[in-house]
Amino acid sequence: MKKKVLLIVIDALATRVVEPALEQGWLPNLSKLIDQGVFRSECTSIFPSITPAATCTIATGAYPFEHGISGAYWYDRTKDEVAFFGSDLTAIMNEGMGEYLNDFQIKLNMERLLVPTIFELIEQHGTLSDAVINYMWYRGTVTHETTTPLLLNLTPGVELAESMQGPHTMFLGDFVSTPLYGSLPSARGGLSHRFGFHDDATADYLLALSQQKCFSDFTLAYFPNNDFVSHEKGPTYAVDILQAVDETLGSLIESEGGIARFLEEFAILITGDHSQSDLDADSGVDLNEVLQEFQLVTAGKPWSNSEELMVCPNMRSAQIYLQSGIWEHRRDVIQRLLKCPDIDQIIWCDDDHGLNGSKQPGFHVVTSDRGQLVFKPAVEKKRDGVDCYGTPWLWEGNLEAVDAQVDSDGLITFETYPNAFERIATCFSQQTGNIWITARLGKEFCLPDLKCNPSGSHGSLHCLDSTAPLIAAGLPTDFELPEHLRLTDITPICLQLLGVESFRKPGASAILEPYPRQD
Repeated sequence: MKKKVLLIVIDALATRVVEPALEQGWLPNLSKLIDQGVFRSECTSIFPSITPAATCTIATGAYPFEHGISGAYWYDRTKDEVAFFGSDLTAIMNEGMGEYLNDFQIKLNMERLLVPTIFELIEQHGTLSDAVINYMWYRGTVTHETTTPLLLNLTPGVELAESMQGPHTMFLGDFVSTPLYGSLPSARGGLSHRFGFHDDATADYLLALSQQKCFSDFTLAYFPNNDFVSHEKGPTYAVDILQAVDETLGSLIESEGGIARFLEEFAILITGDHSQSDLDADSGVDLNEVLQEFQLVTAGKPWSNSEELMVCPNMRSAQIYLQSGIWEHRRDVIQRLLKCPDIDQIIWCDDDHGLNGSKQPGFHVVTSDRGQLVFKPAVEKKRDGVDCYGTPWLWEGNLEAVDAQVDSDGLITFETYPNAFERIATCFSQQTGNIWITARLGKEFCLPDLKCNPSGSHGSLHCLDSTAPLIAAGLPTDFELPEHLRLTDITPICLQLLGVESFRKPGASAILEPYPRQD
């Protein structure tokens, strides 16, 4: 009999914060799990390393060019509309509160997401059950009635859907709650707890599942608070949030009869969607000012006839959309960006559709101080090197642009920007901007109507934005985790533990084994 699989995602879980906390004894229940299992210090995020796109990768095993989620803020070319999933009130009001909430509640999962979720793959199996707690990616085959909090009911222009499609058991804040044995579990919610999208509510639902013996074969639980506090105070000052999650794990383990009984019943995996780096006191890089020679679209608004550029900041990265006539003169935009000392890398692709296009594209990285580089996957025997996932690559220019090295055997390794080739190549699609830029450490992109975070941020290729740990326990004795873990490996690992076939094996190249095209 296979064990139940419990996947816990702690937003912005940073290895550089977790390791010292473990050494200090501040996370005793995580330490118990590590003693009985494994701790991997590097589980590399995607690019952009930002929550909507990265959590989507965890729930699908796909990269952005496959799943269609291009960050937290992008322009949907097919619908001629802005997709915004940040928390900045000005951009939300520009989009419209009703549209923003409807996009978050329904369109994000039902229209924008291009590949199946792990819940859909499990439900196709036919005999397994699944559950979600407070995770923004929930699409499944079961219809759940929704409730609308009173405050939102009173908000003009807000009309939420009456039902949502999710897994068998579904808890989404104050909006969806599956009865357990005929009664709804009690969870802390309301405005003070972000309408239930809060660690306290996640803890309440997890413990209710345990106490009522209602755990599904697969459960995905999400703890969001660490990200909020890391933004506000800085990643190293959010340890108390991790301690509270650790206490919840202790209560869960105790409810299941202790660590030995718990691991007889469960295989547990704990990771984050990205990490966070520290911001300078004066961190904001105003892209309106940087690109003042051009006409820019107002944040959150769609195109009108007069604008030349649309800039979509994604914290420490940003995508820049150019009108077709301007794209032909992109060198003017690139040269202007190179003059900004706070921009680290300027990145673009030969094909607007990236790897989804009809030709073999090249990917360009330009820096002001480390030269420039063009690289692409090698489709024939000729190659300049191979990465740790077996993908062969060709390149011209300076590898210092992505801090890469090649050893005598032709193995490419990346230090400051982990897995840079694969992450850049898999971020471009028909939905992304013509140009991506990343910020230097300590800096974050903004527009006049968008505020910057006070202390911590993420979104770039940098290791400090992109490196979460993976803690796993209760795995079968013959189960082998990939040597070089990525977020794209999480869904394949969970499916493998459940005995469900995955489209891509853990550790496989996303370039050599892309997700099957969806009709």
